[in-house]
Amino acid sequence: MAQRAPDTTMASRRFGREMARLRKRSGINAEQAGLVIEVSDTKMSRMENGKTLLKRVECVALLDRYRATEQEKEALLAMSEAAKESYKWLGSSAVIPSGLGTLINIESEAAHLSAFNSTIILGLLQTEEYARATIVAHCPDEPNEVVEGRVQLRMQRQAMLDREQPLHLDVVIDEGALHRQVGGPAVMRRQIERLITSGHRDNITLRVVPDRAGAHKGQMGSFLVVRFPEPTMDPDVVYCDGLMGNTFVEKPTQVEGFVSLFDQLRDLALSPVDTEQYLLQILKGNRG
Repeated sequence: MAQRAPDTTMASRRFGREMARLRKRSGINAEQAGLVIEVSDTKMSRMENGKTLLKRVECVALLDRYRATEQEKEALLAMSEAAKESYKWLGSSAVIPSGLGTLINIESEAAHLSAFNSTIILGLLQTEEYARATIVAHCPDEPNEVVEGRVQLRMQRQAMLDREQPLHLDVVIDEGALHRQVGGPAVMRRQIERLITSGHRDNITLRVVPDRAGAHKGQMGSFLVVRFPEPTMDPDVVYCDGLMGNTFVEKPTQVEGFVSLFDQLRDLALSPVDTEQYLLQILKGNRG
């Protein structure tokens, strides 16, 4: 079931679709368009599918050949720059290891995330000290500057929850993640307080699967269902993270399986109101 990380971004696909629409409107085929900028029809196809980008001069030449209006040129050149900007996350570095950049890019383009977490709290809801403790535990051999870089990156990603059109989260957490003493009791207390506060936000829905629910399929691992603003153009993607690395699932039948599993876990979980009461009980030293 494992698939490689997507090699396109929503911005690059949008740019490609618009360029293809203008080409077809002008009545020329991909081979003829390629001659304008001296590239093959294969490269033209890759560009129109969002898998490669154009230089600005190439974009201008094609738009002239397509008889684009000045307004269309301005819009497409802006789309081209946005596509280039979105690709900056697809590389890797010490702070952004392979696969994480793709996840960050997908998160930034998403409208809605459905997340199930079985062992640790979702990164977008972590406190800084909880994030630091998890990163140190997962990467014990990394130098301090890399750890701190990853902590700050995780904190910066949370800004998506505060943008003008904020990312919406539907989060289900297995209770076991709430009792694991990541960073120690004081860190966990502040993390649970953060979850309670987050649950009051209009764009965040939080539920807990209590221990008394028994065994369930979510114990096989955490996953994230990503929904984009235009699902007909950009279908849902699923992200899983495990010992074998990052897995992105795009095949529709497999994505549907994860969506169904998330719905099952949500049905097992407490309501958002009962979840808050459960979290308050944990703060009081009770196990709900």
